[in-house]
Amino acid sequence: MPKMSLLNKVFEAYNAHRVAFSQTEAIAAIAVSAIASDGYLLEQETERVIVLLSQMDIFKGYSEKQITNMLNRLLNTLSEKGINNLVATANDSLHPEYKETAFMLATDIILVDGVLSGKEQTFLTRLYQVLEISTETASAIFQTKSEIHQVTKKKSKKYRINQNPEK
Repeated sequence: MPKMSLLNKVFEAYNAHRVAFSQTEAIAAIAVSAIASDGYLLEQETERVIVLLSQMDIFKGYSEKQITNMLNRLLNTLSEKGINNLVATANDSLHPEYKETAFMLATDIILVDGVLSGKEQTFLTRLYQVLEISTETASAIFQTKSEIHQVTKKKSKKYRINQNPEK
């Protein structure tokens, strides 16, 4: 019995420190995670995130400054807690109807520079699994975004999301 009580206390302490995000923060957290997935923070990616978020209906009424401040807070959270914790918290907070939108946004952000690194591909694979998006849906989203960016970035190549994530 004492072990169970101790375990309960540990979980209570853990849950007390978990942060819940609003829907806008959860979507922005996925965007921040996508930016950081390759280990580099490119100005081009950050600018793209601000533009993409400001065009979303859920961000109507947010100024560019408010979005930038939100991204900065989330980047601080990322540096303190890590990418996996940021994505997990965002996923826990995100309503199901926004999960595909969040994946689409992450894919767009990652492909904006016309290159898909191994780290970015791994991130997208994990992201669609964490968000519980089907492989077929994730692949269709990726294919669509890949084609869009191939038009604007001639040097880009087609990449596919790993169909067999189990190792």
